Amino acid sequence: MATDVSAAIESDNGERDMNDRIEADFVVRGAKVFTAASGELAYATGFAVRDGVFAAVVADDAELAAHIGPNTVVRDLDGAPIVPGLFDDHIHHVYGGRMLTRELQLSSRSSLDEVLAAVDAWAEQLPDGAWIIGSGWGSTLVPDVSRADARRRLDEVSHGHPALLSDDSHHNAWANTAALVAAGIPLDGSGELIEGTVVDRETGETAGVFFEHASAPLREAHASSETETLEDRKGYVRTTWKLLHSFGITGIQDAGVDRESLDAIVAVHEDGDLKGWVSCCLGVHGLFAPKDLATDEWDRYARQRASDRVRTDFTKLAVDGVPPTQTAGMIPAYLPTPEHGHDHHGLVYYSVDELTELLRGYRAQGRSTKIHCAGDWGVRVAMDAFEVMRNEGSTLTYQIAHGQFVAPEDRRRMAQLDVVAEISPFIWYPGVIPQAIAAVLPEDVASKMQPNRELLDLGVLVAGGSDWSVVPTPNAWEGIGGLVTREDPLEHFPGQLWAEQAVTVEEALRIFTINGAKAARLDDVIGSIEVGKAANFVVIDRDPFTVDPRELGGTKVVETVVAGETVYLADVAVGSVAAPR
Repeated sequence: MATDVSAAIESDNGERDMNDRIEADFVVRGAKVFTAASGELAYATGFAVRDGVFAAVVADDAELAAHIGPNTVVRDLDGAPIVPGLFDDHIHHVYGGRMLTRELQLSSRSSLDEVLAAVDAWAEQLPDGAWIIGSGWGSTLVPDVSRADARRRLDEVSHGHPALLSDDSHHNAWANTAALVAAGIPLDGSGELIEGTVVDRETGETAGVFFEHASAPLREAHASSETETLEDRKGYVRTTWKLLHSFGITGIQDAGVDRESLDAIVAVHEDGDLKGWVSCCLGVHGLFAPKDLATDEWDRYARQRASDRVRTDFTKLAVDGVPPTQTAGMIPAYLPTPEHGHDHHGLVYYSVDELTELLRGYRAQGRSTKIHCAGDWGVRVAMDAFEVMRNEGSTLTYQIAHGQFVAPEDRRRMAQLDVVAEISPFIWYPGVIPQAIAAVLPEDVASKMQPNRELLDLGVLVAGGSDWSVVPTPNAWEGIGGLVTREDPLEHFPGQLWAEQAVTVEEALRIFTINGAKAARLDDVIGSIEVGKAANFVVIDRDPFTVDPRELGGTKVVETVVAGETVYLADVAVGSVAAPR
């Protein structure tokens, strides 16, 4: 079983009272340490670790002598840079592991022909009756695939398999004829189609594209066609954490957890294989809510399964969709289209009163809430509900997820009401999704996404999340680079996006360490290199404070340590920093 950090902290505190000298399991010295702590020790040269907890953090290595005993392993790092274990405040890690293990991964930069070629190659190796499940085709392709002839082209390369492919936002899907038949969706566009079902403008046929919840029958048809076991889902969790550790991530907030996913996360922890911390945003209402448990039963079940490593005190809601398909709620109107006319503002799923009632129920359960808000109208509704909750005395944590468009008055209200701005720089830096947004919104709106500099200056807690598996990778260093330069750190796309909203390197590192942990209510145990916290830290290959900011996105992790245990060691590393366990 993994180290119980809370117990270790209590034990160390007791021993510290009896004896100022605490012999460490290992000591790291001669490093350039960014601790992410507040005050004078934001930067250090070394630290001591005992029982998986930081026992000392120093700005002068001479102070470590008191922690070195006959059994202490001492590592001199010769100036190597160290940062706290990174934190991803918005990830779908169980599903991401499934995607890596079992699904076709498409590039959002691919043309329609390239997507079809990838489906063709994937379909050839599938057993009879299996579905083609994949994701990642670019939002910019929506007009191209919203035709019946595109569905038939997908049929040709599917080799008889039903196909269901999510776009790069994972809010929308493209399906072939076999999948529509399996889901009982009429091909000719007749009957009462679910709102969000796209029909061919010229023929009236069902095109095969489904926005938001309209894809539910297809997903249900796929789920009923295959069996997925607890062992399968445990494998997804392990696969994801192996990837996360390679990027230096040691804590996450999963932004949509159902019962099956929770069971898998807990089971991996009980096996002693969960090398990190997970804050679970439970699906109490909506997509991830259990169909066989009442709300109060799901609440009790989740609390009984909680532990130091697996927290279950958040929930997740979505108040709108996404801008590329004009389903995000926007205060300014979208550009005119034949379908929506000249005054379309997208969708918002809840009124302020309805949302407030849900939040009151979560407050009764002691649940903090993350709300997906892709448009500024969606943000406005969430903020109005949060204001009611604060006026009623709620001290829970409230997060606006994504918030790529936030009206100026709501930016100020986020500071006044202590609302977290959980941002996804992986989505907003110049790329396919911003291009798709620019195609549907006025230029003066689309070019003003993610006001991160202003939010920080207002005193808003800004936390970073990848939203993986929506994006191709949960590599937080790409997010850090994008925050600082407002450019594509992979250099696939030129230009800058609202350069005035760039943040400093230190701010970007805090956004992906202590700020994320604080947003998830985990900052008491992780998020910074401080005495009494879990010994989570990362050795990296470059000094983020001295390299060209355009090189931040290419940062490589040499070693990742969780609670004093080395969980990732790059091939280039000479040896483990942490003591053997």
